[in-house]
Amino acid sequence: MIARRTLLATSLAAPGLAAPGLATPAIAQPMPELQTMRSTSKAWLWLAEDYAREAGHFTAAGVKVVSNASNRGTNIASLAGAGVDIVLGDPGEAINARNQGFGVRSFVQTVARYASHIVVKADVLAKAGVTEASEVGAKAAALRGLRMGTTGPGAAPDNLLRWMAKRGGMDSNKDLRLVPVQGGGPGMVAGLQQGVIDGFCLSSPTADLAVSRAGCAYLFDMAANPPPEFSPFMYIGASTSERAIGAKRESLVRYAHGIALALRAMRADPERFRAFAVGWLELDPSIAERAFSSNGRIYFESPVPDDALFRRNIQFLNVSRTAQGEEALPEDLPFASLYDTSIAAEAVRRI
Repeated sequence: MIARRTLLATSLAAPGLAAPGLATPAIAQPMPELQTMRSTSKAWLWLAEDYAREAGHFTAAGVKVVSNASNRGTNIASLAGAGVDIVLGDPGEAINARNQGFGVRSFVQTVARYASHIVVKADVLAKAGVTEASEVGAKAAALRGLRMGTTGPGAAPDNLLRWMAKRGGMDSNKDLRLVPVQGGGPGMVAGLQQGVIDGFCLSSPTADLAVSRAGCAYLFDMAANPPPEFSPFMYIGASTSERAIGAKRESLVRYAHGIALALRAMRADPERFRAFAVGWLELDPSIAERAFSSNGRIYFESPVPDDALFRRNIQFLNVSRTAQGEEALPEDLPFASLYDTSIAAEAVRRI
């Protein structure tokens, strides 16, 4: 569980924390509680939820949200039990689960960039003659023969590295080694320092820490300079079970309402959001400015899922599926087979 904290080091500790864009608190409403799950405790990928909770937007929407971290790359299976109501993660995991007959629906979008970055030891990139500014194909080809840390098969970093392998003219099963690393960000940095991996794919701030402390350099900053196929991209959203939609729909609408308020506030007052992010993520001053510049605007304006971006998800996911010998998903897979947009749409109307 992510402990709530008083962020004395940020401007959010000052009066007026909940503004701007905060709706009138639902005083007379009962306050249901939802349990959510994400892969790691803290990253830019989860900040829409964290900001909604810590800045009071969920309270205004009339819901209590408890965030939990698994330190696993995939979490959608946790929706089968009674302990988790919502899973935050990439749509690919939910799409695969739905394709296998699991009763899951995605209902909120938060992150509009595939913001799991690829960093590699700087001396390896220097030897290959590439930098983050190099052409996409040349950068992808530089992965040949490397040991790259991922959070496990089927997880977003693994899928991205497989896509990059194909873009660089490689077979992801033969021409590079994908190494599952446990322990989230600390595990990745430890793997670099112990010589187990040559680089990894993971979000900031871990990617920035690898650059500042572990001799790495960015090969792909997927927030600031992604390949054109990833700009924009529906990367992080919220999924729930069909059972929960039937039993807790009002609570889910309130959750989406809190997210919508947070997304609006983040965009309306980026300096306030920056102060929160730097304190919440405990960013070292040496990386704070670079991290915010890259990741501070990776979020959607609206939480209502986008049909067009769903098509892009399918095309991307099929690269990983076929590389692993799985059948490709139909590119005309109905948007409504995975997404319930009515929840977020109703939430937006409440603003």
